[in-house]
Amino acid sequence: MTVFSETEEKVVEYHILHAKMLFNMPDALRAAGGDVVTTAADFEQHVVEDRELITWQNPRSDHPLAARLIAALDRRAAA
Repeated sequence: MTVFSETEEKVVEYHILHAKMLFNMPDALRAAGGDVVTTAADFEQHVVEDRELITWQNPRSDHPLAARLIAALDRRAAA
């Protein structure tokens, strides 16, 4: 599971898609009862691990995400 922050979504809208998105994903997740946690600065690495769920904020988080996933798999294999 991953989501850009609200301000990162705007960058993607204006500079990559060149179009307005139909809805704001962080707002949609909050409306569905999700707890969206993002970094203070845009496009920083950010990974959250909550039991078996590992989430990340944006593509820059791929290396820390991989490290967390490997650690989780190692813990599972050792159990």
